[in-house]
Amino acid sequence: MTAAGSSLDLDRIEISPLPSKESISRFNCGEREIDAWTAKKASKWHEQNRTKVFIAHDEGSSVARGFYCLSFSTEEGSKLTSHDHRNIWSGGVPLIYLTYLAVQRNCQRCGLGKLLLIDSLKRAHEVSRHVAFYGVGLRSLNEKTTKLYEKFGFGIAAGEGSAHPLMILPIWTVNDLFEA
Repeated sequence: MTAAGSSLDLDRIEISPLPSKESISRFNCGEREIDAWTAKKASKWHEQNRTKVFIAHDEGSSVARGFYCLSFSTEEGSKLTSHDHRNIWSGGVPLIYLTYLAVQRNCQRCGLGKLLLIDSLKRAHEVSRHVAFYGVGLRSLNEKTTKLYEKFGFGIAAGEGSAHPLMILPIWTVNDLFEA
């Protein structure tokens, strides 16, 4: 399927671990913080196992059209909105953390971000088959992305009122998506 107004063919997109620094060094999504991180830290953090970077690229190319990063993190149990689960995770809530998800400027609004998010959730689902954790967490960049993540079932964590709220999608919701 070719996205409207773009030469991006989503059927020819592959998502794989970051192969090299060059694959992401010229990435430009228009968000200064994300663009600076990709240019200076993405490859280094990937190699150091601080986060794992996955890029969306055209078949036969290694240049990132988009990417996301996954790592583990913990949050306070009090941030869970479900009172039933607060007591289970007394020492901190383990999460797979979606550090960044971004799409090149010329590929935005073509469905690539949704494709990347679904792929990240599939990876979380696979991990949940082997390792226990509460869900997938992220910090929303702005009001627009908050609304997007809410459409996928993410909820704003209890007590979060910041400009970049913590949002959590419980793993049982993710598992329901891929086991149905």
